[in-house]
Amino acid sequence: MVSKTIAELAPEGPELSEKRLREYRQDAFRLKHRVRSVDDALDFVNERGFIFFWPIKDLIFPSLWSAAAGDRPVPEEHDDPGHVTWEWKDSMLGKRRWYYARVLRRRNTIISLASAPFFYALSQNYGDPEGDYLEQYRSGRMTQEAKAIYESLLREGPVGPAGQP
Repeated sequence: MVSKTIAELAPEGPELSEKRLREYRQDAFRLKHRVRSVDDALDFVNERGFIFFWPIKDLIFPSLWSAAAGDRPVPEEHDDPGHVTWEWKDSMLGKRRWYYARVLRRRNTIISLASAPFFYALSQNYGDPEGDYLEQYRSGRMTQEAKAIYESLLREGPVGPAGQP
């Protein structure tokens, strides 16, 4: 594991300077020891529990983009080397190695499978995943289309890009 604990950064006491906090973020957000492969990305998600896919303005939080491309803005050019993160994310869809969705702040979030049950327990979906959706549908909190998609996912499992499993 690459990340240092706050105790390791400040062994002489609990006082945490801005410099030490920056150093901790450099390490914990993988800004120094970059993510260079899909396996590194999976390790990073598992270390943190959950991360955002993109950096979010005015929110200091780890993201896959920053861990791969560094602490810089996301460019529009699709040939930027940092955009390899799209390929990593897409290659993991359907493999059940992490959970990817717009979960936090309606932003693209990657959640480790070990942390996923905690997110589920905090959601409105907590309970029986194969039965609770019917209650939501009957009460008008789920559309007919959403119900059909949910039932398809229960039967078939997740589907990757362009309909590929």
